[in-house]
Amino acid sequence: MSAEILLYGIIAAGLVFWLKSILGTTDDEEEQNRELTHQKRQKDINEDDGDGDQSFLAPIKKSNHTKDNIVKLNNLTGNNRPLPRHVFFDNKTAENNLDDIMITKPDFDLNHFLEGAEYAFPMIIEAFAEGDLDTLKDVLDSGVYNGFEKAIKARNEKGEIVSTQVQEIERIDIVEAFVKNEIFFLTLRFYADEICTIKDKDGNYIANEKGKPSKMVDVWVFGQPEQNQGPEWFLYETRDDEEEDHKTPIPEAGDTK
Repeated sequence: MSAEILLYGIIAAGLVFWLKSILGTTDDEEEQNRELTHQKRQKDINEDDGDGDQSFLAPIKKSNHTKDNIVKLNNLTGNNRPLPRHVFFDNKTAENNLDDIMITKPDFDLNHFLEGAEYAFPMIIEAFAEGDLDTLKDVLDSGVYNGFEKAIKARNEKGEIVSTQVQEIERIDIVEAFVKNEIFFLTLRFYADEICTIKDKDGNYIANEKGKPSKMVDVWVFGQPEQNQGPEWFLYETRDDEEEDHKTPIPEAGDTK
């Protein structure tokens, strides 16, 4: 190899190193970094024994509650942070009511609650589509779980197969905040993109053969008993806010009114 070719090789290698230092990593490296971050987060989650300062992104675990199943959404201290930019108050009444309630619950962290709810939303929807009753039993209030279980059993009797992927939560509205029967309720409206397909028992498409993405708008009501000393929140109600095509057929379940 001539000295001239070797010199060009050294210069080229130096340029590549310089460009990487200026422009950052490649898409593949970014994907690897994201995967490593996800794996680390899952490791932290799995090592969490349920005591002390738990992560909002922890998988939702079984409660010690003897009657209901729960969605665990930690509430840490600090309420002076601004809302995430994709979260809004739907109305002034909800905002004022929440302000009043938070005076009596100084350790409630709204942003941490929202992070937990945003994690739980796609997990529950995809578990329902898969008919994963074991997961749903661990994350739903008994009233909501019963509604989901009936819908899954009816679907299985027909031999229908539902496949769902929640791609993105675009927006969350805080719709209501109220206390009833010594339970603190927060109602959220989720705007999300998802792809849902439904096949019959013979594998023929019933809905969305082309796998078209669709917009979904669901309203979920979370609640926490006032006497609850832990971070647990129950998912008390699910309902449609708008009718959409190609949407996962989440049943309306529970009743907080």
